[in-house]
Amino acid sequence: MRDLHQRKQRFVEQMAIAISAACCGIALYMALFPAFYYMQWFAVGALAVTTVLSSLGCYFLLLMYWGRRKSEAAQPVQFHGLRFMLSMLAVAVLLVVFKVPLHASFMLAQPGFENALAENQDDLSQVGVRSYDYGLYQVKSATRDCHHKDRIYFRFRDDSESAIIYSESGLDDLCYNSGNKGHLSGNWYWMKED
Repeated sequence: MRDLHQRKQRFVEQMAIAISAACCGIALYMALFPAFYYMQWFAVGALAVTTVLSSLGCYFLLLMYWGRRKSEAAQPVQFHGLRFMLSMLAVAVLLVVFKVPLHASFMLAQPGFENALAENQDDLSQVGVRSYDYGLYQVKSATRDCHHKDRIYFRFRDDSESAIIYSESGLDDLCYNSGNKGHLSGNWYWMKED
């Protein structure tokens, strides 16, 4: 009988861990793209709230289960997975805050961006027509927007307000609305407009 109770407790704990792991996985996948970092505080907050609520829900399920069983009421309710869930949350939040997923996805796509730039420097309209390996990114077009002629925007197919930018003069300002931007590597930057 005691074995059955322990198996039920383990099942509830594993479900809470699975929910938290799924939330962390979704957040880390979304963090591979520049658009995520425009409202990253919202996504990180949702991730934290989901993890905390799933761990509290698991704890209360176990408390209710043990509270109903008079013979087992003397046993303290323990949630062994809480430390693991909190450490998983902490790791996911740190990865997102330091933009590790974005930098990793760009490292995979950088050779494709550099090939497209080298082959189409004079005619950027070919970037959207020819096929290059941009890793996870799907590039719709490349343009020289704004008043910076050395700045080339590789706009994404699904989100034209997000881009990977090649700029030899840096990226002090965005052309349109203020959004979020940052440095990736060398003369490469990312941005998400408002």
